Amino acid sequence: MLKKIISLTIFILFFFLNENLLAKKAQELPEIIVTANKIVEPLGEIISEVTVLTEKDLQKMNVDWVIDALRKLPDLYVKQSGSIGKQASVFLETSTKSGDILVMIDGIKVNSPTTGDFDFSSLSVNEIERIEIIKGPQSTLYGSEAMSGVINIITKKGKGKPKIDLSLYGGFYGTYKPAFNFSGRTEELDYRITTYYYKTDGFSAYAKGKEDDGYKQAFFSGKFGFRPSEKLEFEFMGRYFYDRSELDFGIDESLSPCKDDKNYVQKRHHSLISGKVKIDLTSNWEQILTFSKVKEIYNTKDPDDLFKWYTSKTIPEIYLFDWQNNLSFFKKIFLTFGAEYRKEKGKYESSVFYDKDVENTAIYLNTKLKLLENKLILNGGIRYDNHQTFGEKITYKIGALYTLTSYGLRLKANYGTAFKAPTLNALFWPNTGWSMGNPNLKPEESWAWNIGFEKDFNFFNTPTTFSFSSFYQKYKNLIDWVEIAPWFYKPQNIDKASIKGFEAHLNLNITSNLNLTAGYTYLDTEDKKTKKYLVYKPFHKFSVIGEYSLGKFSFLADYTYTGKRYADKENKKDLKAYSLVNLSATYRLNSNLSFFTRIDNLLNTNYEEVKDYGTPDFSFYLGIRFSH
Repeated sequence: MLKKIISLTIFILFFFLNENLLAKKAQELPEIIVTANKIVEPLGEIISEVTVLTEKDLQKMNVDWVIDALRKLPDLYVKQSGSIGKQASVFLETSTKSGDILVMIDGIKVNSPTTGDFDFSSLSVNEIERIEIIKGPQSTLYGSEAMSGVINIITKKGKGKPKIDLSLYGGFYGTYKPAFNFSGRTEELDYRITTYYYKTDGFSAYAKGKEDDGYKQAFFSGKFGFRPSEKLEFEFMGRYFYDRSELDFGIDESLSPCKDDKNYVQKRHHSLISGKVKIDLTSNWEQILTFSKVKEIYNTKDPDDLFKWYTSKTIPEIYLFDWQNNLSFFKKIFLTFGAEYRKEKGKYESSVFYDKDVENTAIYLNTKLKLLENKLILNGGIRYDNHQTFGEKITYKIGALYTLTSYGLRLKANYGTAFKAPTLNALFWPNTGWSMGNPNLKPEESWAWNIGFEKDFNFFNTPTTFSFSSFYQKYKNLIDWVEIAPWFYKPQNIDKASIKGFEAHLNLNITSNLNLTAGYTYLDTEDKKTKKYLVYKPFHKFSVIGEYSLGKFSFLADYTYTGKRYADKENKKDLKAYSLVNLSATYRLNSNLSFFTRIDNLLNTNYEEVKDYGTPDFSFYLGIRFSH
């Protein structure tokens, strides 16, 4: 199969080299990316496969949660355990699990140190300027968790004159949300404050349940920048939210994995604070110091839980210090090097208890070279990590991008290694009588390559961009909970896996007010131990988004097809393929006032993202935005 994928890549590449296609000069790509190499650079110079969602994209979709925007992408896979506000995980195409992706907010790592992954369910679009998704191993710059890629949520900074943004919307499931944003910028100071309150009655998290599982969240964030001189800049960010989510999983009359539970509730306090100092030491040497603390407090309670199996308090914390240096020479050579210190803490209180922490120190180096009048870009990096439990780990990455200007063609290739440290739960889970952690675990490891191209051309006088990429990623030392004695489980490094496939994307600017974007991803995955397909990885995913504007009106329609997935390692329980259609529209009365609407699941499709958990039916929402 791998040979077929490579052959397909070569065939498509030569097809697009055919001069009968009306080639045009490669388009300028003005988008600026900061995540791929930890420096500011144009999208057209990025060697890794990249997807960017801007604030404008999110507003066109009129979505409220980041998870709903990510669902529409052909190369990301979402599984949410029920109603709004319930646990939501994201997979990239080469992820074996959601914890293989590093998630950051303004470059601050937010993956939970206890579980290893990030819960997207509570992440709203209100404060977001753009989302950068960098695919492939990224441990060279970011260390653990960046096994299959990085998702960086970049929040807004204040711009221009003082501005107030107000919005209010509501709709099905008893949902409503008022939001407020105040921002601005002077020569020395920029500021942005965002707050909102969200409430919904929701629907049953259990697919066959009848009792609604509601969700509410109160959110506040602020971001401030201060520039006392041209060579010195300070930035501070703080965000806090409290949410309450009704769940279906606790103690009830049956022992099924999920069931209708009328009083199982989780309450959470989330806080993130960070400070950043940028210093221009010389005209070509920039130094960045970053400090951050992320803390969450989960209180989960079920009054029917006599033995406290589902009643618990969990407190994960992350402390991070990063010292980064960016040097440039002759606008052709770019060096990024630095050191990182990370401390992770986890506390768990229930019928059992643990309170542990681990430390990790690292140094890293990344190089970017622009050669042959910038037609050839080379990238390489290496990183050394020293972890408190398993010791030393070295990762590296190389890549190349070559532009054939006369053909409007960009060729890319990458190879890299990555690792993921064991979670605090896997290392230190207390002896419950049926499970226990393992402090001797090794890190999970992987290596991967991808090759691809991007082509700009005119298709019947329509500006068109087509991209194609094939990929392969192999994993070893994957951690799984193993039955080492009758009814007693312990995590072990025993699993191996491989993921290969290809993805294709097409963008058609049909007219100045009509745009069409389509994408398709094919996956072939294998658990090397069982020879079975990996769980929750669809064979196929296809999506198409159409945008149309007419005067003060703008419309967006999206269609997503998600193929069959398996819900268990033995591949005996499968989830059927499904299609979703969503619509959104905006009417801009003037520069200050607009009305918007959204229809989710237009065809009222019955589907599951997680076995036995519910998903929303047809739903309609209406809102208003005002700015001044």
